[in-house]
Amino acid sequence: MTWKTGLIFIVMATLVVGLVGWLTSIGILPISPVINYSDAGLRFIRVWILLAVAIGLIVPTIALIVWFKYPEIRKIFGFYLLVITIQIITEQIVSSVWLPSLVVIIGTLYTAFRVWQLWHEQQFIKNIDLSQMKLRIISSVLWLLLLFWSSNLIILLTLSWPSIL
Repeated sequence: MTWKTGLIFIVMATLVVGLVGWLTSIGILPISPVINYSDAGLRFIRVWILLAVAIGLIVPTIALIVWFKYPEIRKIFGFYLLVITIQIITEQIVSSVWLPSLVVIIGTLYTAFRVWQLWHEQQFIKNIDLSQMKLRIISSVLWLLLLFWSSNLIILLTLSWPSIL
């Protein structure tokens, strides 16, 4: 994973979201401007967001702090946190000034990228010169994140997408 790859993704995702938003605004795409969750769906999403903060932000931040002196690990978690921060900022801006439903598109694009990113980093750490214990712990953190974000992608596709279509 390189900074160039990440920046290209961010630019492309922004262009896709802009295009989808524009096509939705002018009525070409049949996407609801708001997210229409059921009461149960809304309660579930509120809990899921808390899990996303705990697993998706706090755990990798702790990993970054603990292994900060290792450049390869710092790069993995630093880049991960940069991309997720850009996603959160983008979702906040787009949902407050344009169409709240675009959060689903943004979330889907970034989650798919994050799953690919984490899978790639899982393969990359096999080549890092660290003790077996440290590699096992870092690999476990990456697997936890990969499992969580894969689940998030499933939730987006089964709960969130139907609420905007």
